[in-house]
Amino acid sequence: MTSQLAPHGDGDLALLHERVARARRSIVAIRAGALVTTGWVALGNGVVVTSRRGLGYPTDVALTLEDGRSMAGRAIAVDVGRDVAIVAPGEPPGVAALAVRASAEPRLGERVAVLSCLPGQSLRLAVARVCHVARKVDGQLPAFELDVAAPLGAPVLDPEGRVLGVVAAPSGVAGELPGHSVVLPAGSFQPLLASADRPLVELRERAPVYRCPACDEPFDVESDRCLGCGRLLPHAFAPAPARAGVERVIRQGLSALGIIANRARVGPRTWRIAQRPFPAAETATQVDVEIDEAGRLLTLRAPVVGLPAANHEPFYRFLLTMNDQTTGEFRVSITGDEVSVSCVASLEGFSDHDAALLIDGLVQMADEYRRTLAETFEAAPRFESALR
Repeated sequence: MTSQLAPHGDGDLALLHERVARARRSIVAIRAGALVTTGWVALGNGVVVTSRRGLGYPTDVALTLEDGRSMAGRAIAVDVGRDVAIVAPGEPPGVAALAVRASAEPRLGERVAVLSCLPGQSLRLAVARVCHVARKVDGQLPAFELDVAAPLGAPVLDPEGRVLGVVAAPSGVAGELPGHSVVLPAGSFQPLLASADRPLVELRERAPVYRCPACDEPFDVESDRCLGCGRLLPHAFAPAPARAGVERVIRQGLSALGIIANRARVGPRTWRIAQRPFPAAETATQVDVEIDEAGRLLTLRAPVVGLPAANHEPFYRFLLTMNDQTTGEFRVSITGDEVSVSCVASLEGFSDHDAALLIDGLVQMADEYRRTLAETFEAAPRFESALR
């Protein structure tokens, strides 16, 4: 990852850059399925702090360090209400933890720096000012606000390079103005972080317990609401009330296939899953499941093969023949250099059983066509889309 400065305001970038030069090595890009976010090394054992909402609800994640190294990671602890997640790397990253300012409460107007990086992108430094400090409640450090939009999970540093907090979306806390960022002070999640201050080998088998922000009862990430108090639970992509019935059908259909819908959700109306055509299959087919804005249509799409190097005309003719004779409700199409199989179905009267059968049928057909096209035209099989 290379550095790209994104200045904000009239701060002295040279001074700030000097102070955060060492901090940049501790910034981590995180990929959790289709979600990407920023985190930072917070303990000597390499444990990373990030936003729970930015991360979603994964177990395993991929970490990329500032020097380009990649390693596996595992979510081991979360605070859903405060929007903090703790990730343990699979191995010591060999970088220093960022220091936390002893008194993490910010001052109104204080100049700060935000360091962030997403997978495949360059490191960014944004300079901002504290523009709003919330009132303390029950003796807790207040959340504060920056006059710049920043990625969730990014650390906020004072001019000495010490952490003041993490960009987050705490439950019940909203920014005062559009384009601003809410920051959770470091002192608010120190107890959670302290529980991870032990050798990595002791952390690798941990799994986070998700607790409702309202009643503190544990909840299953597959649920939309807390079973204890009925509160709508925070997710990376919250269910839309107007599509509640349709989304419930999709959720239950995926559940019938052994898939936790809220973990597979990659957009407001999209889920991405990996499904095997039969239990012993070595590879799984990626399927994108999408509903339209009105919640009336369901679209499924799965990659099959890439275009062959030769014999394009016979290949295209063969695909047209397949669409005419063998695909039924499914259709084979070409986008860019990829052949995919897809279908569109009306959701009127649709059940979770219908959803599960349709997805399973698409996966079976993708597997059959993949083998046929690979053997007949030497088209390279695709199990994950190269277009997304």
